[in-house]
Amino acid sequence: MAQLRACPVCHQHNASLLAQPAQSPGPVSRCRNCGMVYVETIQNARALIQYGPVLQPGADPKILTSADLEDVRGSWEFGSFPDPASEWPALRRNAAEYLDQIERYTGLSEGHSRLFDFGSGWGIFLAAAQQRGWLTRGLEPLPAASIFARAAFGLDITTDTLREQTFPVDYFDAVTAFQVFEHLPDPQADLLILHKILRRGGVLVIEVPCFKAWHLRLTGSRYRHFAPDHLNFFCCKTLNRLLADAGFELLQHCHPCRRMSLSHLSRCWLRRYLPARLSNALDALLKRLNWWDRTVGLNFGDIITVIGRKPSPA
Repeated sequence: MAQLRACPVCHQHNASLLAQPAQSPGPVSRCRNCGMVYVETIQNARALIQYGPVLQPGADPKILTSADLEDVRGSWEFGSFPDPASEWPALRRNAAEYLDQIERYTGLSEGHSRLFDFGSGWGIFLAAAQQRGWLTRGLEPLPAASIFARAAFGLDITTDTLREQTFPVDYFDAVTAFQVFEHLPDPQADLLILHKILRRGGVLVIEVPCFKAWHLRLTGSRYRHFAPDHLNFFCCKTLNRLLADAGFELLQHCHPCRRMSLSHLSRCWLRRYLPARLSNALDALLKRLNWWDRTVGLNFGDIITVIGRKPSPA
């Protein structure tokens, strides 16, 4: 059954059709009131994560707390475990740059500052934070990703979606959410929970795809962020308003440089837009030049990072 959504920023039902991408869970519309771009009618919710952890039928509940990769062998997630040889160096450098920014705004009290990563994935960012002295917690609805983070790094990961009582009020010094808010059916509700669990003066970092990228006109309905589990398409204006309405003060927003291997760039990005023959030839050239695992920094303007602060008492 189709699910009609109000605008996730201003909550109005006043949108006009913008696009109908084949990979989207429904038609993409633009709010006439605030300009937010979002899936107004969810027609296919199979890829969405809305109400708790993703458990396959008949799965043993122990995988919600397991740190044994054998418990998810054969699952659809198992084959997507990250390759440490190719992508971890780039991911660690990305993590280090974000941690530098967070620490400039919060200061780091060795062994006492708490950081929560909402949508912690494979745990690479949290592992980098833990190495720098942060006390870390993560939340991730995909069981295999959670297990990987526990097994590889010994991280404290809760396998679930965010709930009102998951964490104490005024508990964390910093909260991060990388590539999460585009997935959320009600991003403001989750943001209000993050506001509660962040201490006064604490810092929030959100990274999402940017819908005003220069190349959007070139890629059209093949825009790489039109995906089966993406519901929200922010720009700086709409993301800033979302934070302000939830009680955050804006500290910074930018389009970050992202580091990745050339193999990741080719396999995950260029292959979508290039003919197969040209893509295969490019792969062969990168391997012949021994550039396949080389890391590069790129900024296509299609990612936004916003840093906000929960105001301290006057």
